Amino acid sequence: MLEQPTIAPITGAQEFAELELFAAEIWREHYPPIIGQAKVEYMLKTFQSATALEKQKREGMEFFWIQSAVGRAGYLAIKHEPDSAYLFVSKFYVHQAYRGKGYGSWAMNQLKDLTAERKLAGLELTVNRDNASAIAFYKREGLQHLRDQCIDIGGGFFMDDYVMRFELKT
Repeated sequence: MLEQPTIAPITGAQEFAELELFAAEIWREHYPPIIGQAKVEYMLKTFQSATALEKQKREGMEFFWIQSAVGRAGYLAIKHEPDSAYLFVSKFYVHQAYRGKGYGSWAMNQLKDLTAERKLAGLELTVNRDNASAIAFYKREGLQHLRDQCIDIGGGFFMDDYVMRFELKT
């Protein structure tokens, strides 16, 4: 990582349209060997389209760009449910051009700081159980496997994930 990245909120319709394209690039590069092309396309349409993202925002999800000095390095989405002591990290994606350069660790530290600022116990996320590189990254960042989870997402597809948690030190 050559410069100090920044986190920038994603709020407007134009940015969600840009995010849809950015997400598709990341997903089509990384996920077909893990979940197959048909599931990638279904998940992009169902969860990563501008329409779906804007709906998620209306339902309380917060979206952020991970910005490098020269462009967008990735994106995040978080949500805190009032009945939970944990910040849920719904989306944590780093573009291939920025992987292995410290952007993911930097962004995870920003999420940990935000979790502490909001006086929450920690953060949780889900990761596909076959996404070995992401699981290894999350373990290096101090997240622990909490449980297995399999959810029907429609279209004949399931999200077969590990739920992972980071506990803030008190």
